[in-house]
Amino acid sequence: FFLACGIYRPHEPWFVPKKYFEPFPLESIQPGPGYKADDVEDLPPAGQKLARNRYFAHIQIQNQWKQGIQAYLASIYYADAMLGRVLDALERSPHKDNTIVVLWSDHGWHLGEKEHWQKFTAWRICARVPLIIRVPKGAPGLPDGTVAGSICKQPVGIVDLYPTLTDLCGLPDKANNTGNKLTPLLRDPAAPWKHPAVTHLNHPESFALSTERWRYIHYADDSEELYDIQNDPNEWSNIAKKPENAA
Repeated sequence: FFLACGIYRPHEPWFVPKKYFEPFPLESIQPGPGYKADDVEDLPPAGQKLARNRYFAHIQIQNQWKQGIQAYLASIYYADAMLGRVLDALERSPHKDNTIVVLWSDHGWHLGEKEHWQKFTAWRICARVPLIIRVPKGAPGLPDGTVAGSICKQPVGIVDLYPTLTDLCGLPDKANNTGNKLTPLLRDPAAPWKHPAVTHLNHPESFALSTERWRYIHYADDSEELYDIQNDPNEWSNIAKKPENAA
């Protein structure tokens, strides 16, 4: 069988039962660790225009920033609880040792980082998503299954999921699919990986490339950003214009 279970939260509106708000009292709410007040000053005009959308300014004027973060956290907590119900049902079923489980999201979310609220950007806070894959022993494409707790730090793309699942299930490839099979990384999370993850924006030639060390953003007007993710995981310092980074 195949089950696609779309848990709607944390999509807006962030309405969830009251008990999921209780672990996050308003007085405890702080901006996320990726927030920096002057973070967009070193961005090209295209990046600054993308960053400064009207939503965040409006939320600040209305003094709703903390409430917004609180509601987002409550929605994440609610989604996690609903995921638990799905996994508990699988655990009680006869299929628990014969089912591949993949957990992912479609995009991240700005809660004030880069003076932005919502999505539609090429920065890590927006493009990075959870991705957890559990493969039981006996899968045709990975007979030994995955090792619980293994962590892979290579960036990959959601388009990689289809060819990965067909490979794990021993099904034929789809000729017009451009994704990469993640099976080598599921077998060995430290395996070499030569495929940067690509994030496309809504204008041609506006995109981002991610590797384990670097994140590069290119806008349609040929302006650029470059971040050293290893030393600057929050992408606070755009080092694209440094001569030593030209290559």
